[in-house]
Amino acid sequence: MERSEWKMKIYSKNQFFIIGFLLTGFLYSIYSFIKYKNAIEKGIQVEKLVISQSCKPCTRFASGVMISVGNKTHHVKLDYGNCIKYPVNSKIKVVYDKERDTFIFPVKVYNTGRIYLLGILLLISTLPWLYFIKKNNPFVSICIMLIIKMKRKILS
Repeated sequence: MERSEWKMKIYSKNQFFIIGFLLTGFLYSIYSFIKYKNAIEKGIQVEKLVISQSCKPCTRFASGVMISVGNKTHHVKLDYGNCIKYPVNSKIKVVYDKERDTFIFPVKVYNTGRIYLLGILLLISTLPWLYFIKKNNPFVSICIMLIIKMKRKILS
């Protein structure tokens, strides 16, 4: 039996798609985290005047403020809690990223929960689920027997 045939019996085509999807999301999350850290470390902290405010309590829509630099206006993304703290004509401290010509609001703790979640889901998705689900597999039989015993103890 060739190795490719062996993999196809353990992994389904859908599982390959899920692994690829999770791996792409995981790598993009790490890339975004590194890009943010580099921008904060290499950027210049400046204080700018807020010219307009767009705060939305719904997390699906982006909240933020507009700042003016010379004759250009830039949008600074903020969460709703920070957005309401900076009304029009107030000053906001932001970091200027020269490489991308953007302004970033530095947060105290970067949310790495997405990286951890995708990493754990990626590890779980790499398990050979078809192998565990097979009827003749002793692992599944043992699990079913344990579940039945636990159910009997709970009911009695």
